[in-house]
Amino acid sequence: MTINGNPVSKSEFEYIYNKNNSNNVLDKKSLEEYVDLFVNFKLKVEEAKSQGIDTTKSFIDELRGYRDQLTKPYLTDAKAEENVLKEAYERLKEDIEVSHILIRVDQNATPEDTLAAWSKIQEISQRLQHEDFATVAKEVSEDQSVSDNGGYIGWITGFRTVYPFETMAFNTPVGTISKPVRTAFGYHLIKVSNRRNSPGEVLVSHIMKFTSQGDDELNKQAKHQIDSLYQLVKEGADFGEVASANSDDRGSAARNGELPWFGTGRM
Repeated sequence: MTINGNPVSKSEFEYIYNKNNSNNVLDKKSLEEYVDLFVNFKLKVEEAKSQGIDTTKSFIDELRGYRDQLTKPYLTDAKAEENVLKEAYERLKEDIEVSHILIRVDQNATPEDTLAAWSKIQEISQRLQHEDFATVAKEVSEDQSVSDNGGYIGWITGFRTVYPFETMAFNTPVGTISKPVRTAFGYHLIKVSNRRNSPGEVLVSHIMKFTSQGDDELNKQAKHQIDSLYQLVKEGADFGEVASANSDDRGSAARNGELPWFGTGRM
């Protein structure tokens, strides 16, 4: 792929696509949609760079004003803000292991379509009283990843899913299945399998060599290269210098391989 005269490797696209569409994302973009998003993003970045837009005072002032305009309506009730912050703080102290079944219905669906989706999720809820969750999920869930994971999302904490989903998950006891809850994606049934104290966030560095599904020759080369780099580090080479010179993740390579802090459900 070439965008605005600049080559973009298949490996780079696959890496960014998979990074932004993990199993924790409830509404995966289709590959075709994501290609368009990726191309548009690259073009906008190139245009902004060429014009120096991101450094101009007018742009910075406009961005600040836009942020202020968006946030002001939500910060007027001090008591409500305090309650939300306290709730978020408490949830971030804990992780919850969840699975879900999704029946899609648009936010602006007709009453008839909404009722049809509601009836369907209610019928599924009844089945789950005596049937295996993962088996039913693979049969009926409309989450695109269900065939691979049986509805299993994994460990989540605060801010990792949309708010109604998060709230229902945190209010469902371990070993039980929630009542139907509606989000922007549709109706969900949530199974809570476990809870634990959050281990917090970690700061790590890495060295990456791109691979590509189905490209055996590229993957073989990448394996050989990463094994060689591993031996260099084991023999005493500076990790940061090796990452800076060799990692295919050029964003972190510029920081000697260092990634941003991350915790449960996010990397």
